[in-house]
Amino acid sequence: MRPVHKRYLWEMVPALLGYVVLIVVSVTWLKTLEGTAARTVVTLLPVLPVGFMIRAMVRAIRGQDEFERRIDLESIAIGGALGGFGFFTYGMLLNAKVLPMPPAEAVAIWVLPVLLFTFGVTKCGINWYYRTR
Repeated sequence: MRPVHKRYLWEMVPALLGYVVLIVVSVTWLKTLEGTAARTVVTLLPVLPVGFMIRAMVRAIRGQDEFERRIDLESIAIGGALGGFGFFTYGMLLNAKVLPMPPAEAVAIWVLPVLLFTFGVTKCGINWYYRTR
């Protein structure tokens, strides 16, 4: 494993663990809180480790060689397009009242996880594509 990827894991794993802990704490704690300021702070606690995850991703991309960057760029572009297309399709079906209307926050909270998931799946596919050519 190259040093850039080792650093990525050293930065990403604690951020992921921090996110898991803080999302559980936040959701549990919110049930007992009243007041806008306190609820705002507790709600945003899990956002901090997500920022560290994004930082780890950016640092990893900056430390890669040109070919790895190309794979990541293609993965981000295709994964983002697929995620956006999925949300667009979902929105069209909601607009046509084919699907039941969820609360807005139920949709908005899934945007980043869907984009990161589609990026990851697409990156696996693009890696496979370049390995088999």
